[in-house]
Amino acid sequence: MNLRTSIGFGACCLALLLSANLVAADRSRYEGDCVFCWIDGSEPDMPIWSDAAGGWIAQPGDAREQIVLDETFAVPAGERRLFMNTILWIRPSTREDIEIRGTLDLRNCLLLWDQTEHQQTRLRIKEGGSLLATSSYSFSANGFWVNWEFEPGSTIRLNRFVGDPWTSIWGAVDYEAIHGSTVSMTLQNSTAGSRVRIADAHHLWFEIFPPLGCSVDISFAPKRAWSDWTIDAMWPDTVVEITDSYVYQRDISLGPGNHVTVRDTTDGFSLGWTVYRNEPGFVDCELAGLGDPKNDAGVLYAHRTWRLPCIDSSLTLVNSRLERAWPTTWGNVHLVVRDSNLADPRVWDGPATYEIYDSTLDHAAAYRGGWMYLEDCVVRYDIEVKGAGALVYGYGLSDGLGGTSFAILELDGGRYRTPASAGVPW
Repeated sequence: MNLRTSIGFGACCLALLLSANLVAADRSRYEGDCVFCWIDGSEPDMPIWSDAAGGWIAQPGDAREQIVLDETFAVPAGERRLFMNTILWIRPSTREDIEIRGTLDLRNCLLLWDQTEHQQTRLRIKEGGSLLATSSYSFSANGFWVNWEFEPGSTIRLNRFVGDPWTSIWGAVDYEAIHGSTVSMTLQNSTAGSRVRIADAHHLWFEIFPPLGCSVDISFAPKRAWSDWTIDAMWPDTVVEITDSYVYQRDISLGPGNHVTVRDTTDGFSLGWTVYRNEPGFVDCELAGLGDPKNDAGVLYAHRTWRLPCIDSSLTLVNSRLERAWPTTWGNVHLVVRDSNLADPRVWDGPATYEIYDSTLDHAAAYRGGWMYLEDCVVRYDIEVKGAGALVYGYGLSDGLGGTSFAILELDGGRYRTPASAGVPW
């Protein structure tokens, strides 16, 4: 693999080191695009998929004790809470996080997250807190996304842990995942002082946020391959060491001051872009052609650059394939996106506004006074509008099959509206 380093604002750089691929025949069940197809009830502690629930459930013969927790569950500093041979249902009644300041120890457990909205209750490991998960599973029991957050000063130990929560590292975190664990994780731009050790992961998916103001020039490790991979110069005093793990996907996300070049990544990657401005003065930003709205496999670009002077940021692709994207916005920004393949575009806060045209998206959301307008788009799953003053307008939307079967979630005062004619209604 090529090693390319670019020093940018903040004197940061990126180094990716890749060894020869390591492939074992007995691991073939983990390979390919179907991440959890091997979870088939062949072991007694495995969950099984339920079409009726749209999520995962325990096997009918699973005799382990079942306990229901809600958002009020917590582990105070200095305390340890052990669950062994237990099925834990997380059923929140309000939007609030579970906070762990002591030690949460899970052994041969199944966690089933039964939320009523996306990311309703996050498992949040606070400073001084520890999460120990051994021979355990964690899955959504319905169609709502689950997130876990690892804050500065936390310790994470995963040993044969398999599940679908999307996790994030913020600041200095001591993290280890071994023995066939699942690693789906965002390395935030504040990931400084962390030690991340991953070995024999059956599924590794990173979203990488370079530090703000940092310029990088990278070629990604091949995906759908067993590899060693080291990232040792992205964030200050941080080393990410991956050994003999199945690299499923790797994304990069840009923010203000980031200028990123991706080279020779022909097997594809996906892109996040946080477009925000906290300073006074509204700015206009526009992006187009992020992937192909009709093809999730994306577009192979010989050479193309997208520029966002509104936040001093750019992306350049050289012989690389862009699959999907998820631009998000907040603050004093008006963002327009056209002709793109989008995962979950969101406007997090007002007074930001967001327009999307002629694109495909899985999920769209507006929160806390943010406004969004969608026109002639395919919506695969749902639109979420949450918080007083949040508005989403949809005109000419479909589910891609000629109907409008996507769900509309109006929460805590958020409103969805269909204008009588095309055009931004504000």
